[in-house]
Amino acid sequence: MQNDQNLQITDDSRGGVLVKGLQQYVCDSEEDALNCLFEGELNRTFRQHYLNATSSRAHCVFTINIESRSRVESSDKVVHSKLHLVDLAGSERTKKTHSEGVVLKEASFINKSLTFLEQVVLALCDRKRDHIPYRQSKLTNLLRDSLGGNCRTIMIANIWPEAAHLEETTSTLKFATRMMKI
Repeated sequence: MQNDQNLQITDDSRGGVLVKGLQQYVCDSEEDALNCLFEGELNRTFRQHYLNATSSRAHCVFTINIESRSRVESSDKVVHSKLHLVDLAGSERTKKTHSEGVVLKEASFINKSLTFLEQVVLALCDRKRDHIPYRQSKLTNLLRDSLGGNCRTIMIANIWPEAAHLEETTSTLKFATRMMKI
């Protein structure tokens, strides 16, 4: 396995995105890929607040790039595929979480990046729109091909079916409904 830290994700036509702490591994087997996934999970940041004892405090993106070659046909034919597994950090209302200090600051960044993601989704849904604001955030720039490219996107929304969390559940379901439009 190869490990490169603080990589700059670049694309000739789009410029680059620098993501602090980003790691890239070349895996030769499914087991290697799963080990990377589990290592990434161990490195995630969680903090406790009033609504959630183990709230993730950052988005997590696990990208798998796959190259497949046919064993039967010519070895020149290579199919490239990319799979993004994305866990978006929650955006609970800070008033309800009683967040202060670092947790409040993290919540602010989380909410801001989710707002930028939503703006990109709304822009993609508007066929009359010429400009899609992918560059507003690292998250939207990183997920550019998953949002507006030739891909299939699946979203799983986690909700709390308790009356005390009705606002968060409604907000999450509205966000998921907007995501369905792309």
